[in-house]
Amino acid sequence: MIRAMRTASGSIRLFLAVGSVIMGGSVPEGSAAAQAAGAGQVAVAPQMILGANGEGRKAQELLQAGRPAEARAAAEKDLQTSIARSGFSAFGNMVPYNNLGVVYTAEGRYAEAHKMFSRAIGLGKAALSQAQMAAGYSGGSTYTQAGAGAGTGVAVQKKILALCLFNNSIAYRKEGDLAKAARFQADARKLDPALPEWK
Repeated sequence: MIRAMRTASGSIRLFLAVGSVIMGGSVPEGSAAAQAAGAGQVAVAPQMILGANGEGRKAQELLQAGRPAEARAAAEKDLQTSIARSGFSAFGNMVPYNNLGVVYTAEGRYAEAHKMFSRAIGLGKAALSQAQMAAGYSGGSTYTQAGAGAGTGVAVQKKILALCLFNNSIAYRKEGDLAKAARFQADARKLDPALPEWK
């Protein structure tokens, strides 16, 4: 499912690709994913977060076309552009860090994927903490926090953070570390119970 989201300030509009889909090609017959799909479960791949200005779209298209090296180059370019615009610690960098993690997961480069997801998660936790703190101030307060906001802004930040956590859980599951996968999945579902649950 693809949903449009807008921050409280209206400055960042994100399209969350939160679907139960298999990205990057077919599932080998007899594989665990194929068996799960046959048992009524759905194989889930990490999901891209698409920016309002098209960030992530090219990498997603290339990954779905089975061209992971080109997808990686596109995702790396998106990250470099984002960092050049906003610096290393900006909330907006969550999106390209997540997307590069998705590409690395598809390539089986799990250590690099976890590194990208960890950066996205760190930025997300910081932004969410700041947003929740800002939401506690009265409307007449002189305190302002860039990128933070009450209500919708906090909800959007929770969903984005949840998706990054969930993507990292998928990477750990694909890598075979089920304990870490379960921990990240649980953290993700605390923020967004609508995410799929691994059985």
